[in-house]
Amino acid sequence: MPDSERMTLNPHGRQIWSVSLIVIGAALAGNKIWVDSRMRAASPRDGGRIIDTSVEPANVKVEGEGPAILLLHGFGAAIDWWDDVAPSLALHHRVVRIDLIGHGGTAAPTVGYAIPRQAQLAAAVLDKLGVAHVTVIGHSMGGEVAVALAENQPERIDRMILIDSPPTAETTFTTMTKIYLMPIIGEVLSHFQNDKAIRRGLAQGFAPNFVIPEKFVADIRQLTYSAFRSAHTESIAYRTTRAPYKRLAAMKPSRPLLAIFGSLDAIVPPDHAALFERVPGAKVAMIEGTGHSPMVEAPLKTLKLIEDFIK
Repeated sequence: MPDSERMTLNPHGRQIWSVSLIVIGAALAGNKIWVDSRMRAASPRDGGRIIDTSVEPANVKVEGEGPAILLLHGFGAAIDWWDDVAPSLALHHRVVRIDLIGHGGTAAPTVGYAIPRQAQLAAAVLDKLGVAHVTVIGHSMGGEVAVALAENQPERIDRMILIDSPPTAETTFTTMTKIYLMPIIGEVLSHFQNDKAIRRGLAQGFAPNFVIPEKFVADIRQLTYSAFRSAHTESIAYRTTRAPYKRLAAMKPSRPLLAIFGSLDAIVPPDHAALFERVPGAKVAMIEGTGHSPMVEAPLKTLKLIEDFIK
C-alpha cells in the first residue's frame, strides 16, 4: 500500500479525530469561562479590617497617629509587603495600608482592575478614614496607582514616593510568567501551580539568592487567576496610554517626588529611574545590591530615604 494511502484516515477515523478536537476545545473553553468567572469576597487579612466603599470592600490596616502616609503595594503583593517599614513609620505618622482590588483581603471581582479604579478605591478609603492630606508611597504597580490618585486629586497629595515603579510601559518578566499570563494556557496552568513554581515567579522581584518569605507565596495563592491577569493587563494599559513619568511632569503644580530604585531590579531597568528626573523637582535614589523590592530587601536603607524625604 502506498505511504499516502496508509497515512490517510478512514471516515471513521476522521470522525473520531473531529469529535476529539471538539471535546478538547469545549473543555478549554469551559475551563476559561470557569476560571474567568471566579470571584472572591473581601475578608480581613494580615491584621487589617474590611472597610466598605463604593468601589469595592477593601482590606485596610491603620497604625499610628500623626500626618498620614498611604502605602500601596505592587502587582501580586499585599499589605504584608510593608511589614518591615510600616511599624517604624507609624511611630510618628498615621500609616494606612490598603490591599488593592483583587489582592490580599480586598474583594476580587471578575472585572474592574483599571489603575484609575484602583486609585478610586484608595481615595474612597481615605475618605472613610477622614484623611484630607497624605504622603503616598507606591511600590511597582502601586506607584502607578499613586500617580493616578495624584492626577485625580492633586490637592490631596503632599508628597509622593515611588519604589521601583515603572516610568514607562517597558518591564521584563520571566518566560514562565509570560506563559502564565497567556489566555487559555495560563488558565490551565493555574490549576497546577505549586509553592515551588510560585517562588520561581516571585524570585524576579528580588535580588539573586534572596529568600522568599512564605507569606508572599500565600499572597499569590490568594489571587484568583482572573485578578492576576487583569491587574497585569490594566497596569500595562495605563503605562502604554501615557508614561507615568510624563503624567507626573504634566502636573501643575508638581508634587515633591522621590523615586527609589534597587540597582539589581530585574523587572524595571534600573537606568530607567533617570526618567523620573525629568519631573520638576524630583529626586532619584539608588539602593545598591537590591532588586525590585528594596523595602523588603533593605528596609533600613529604604526607611532612611523615606524619613529624610518626608522631613
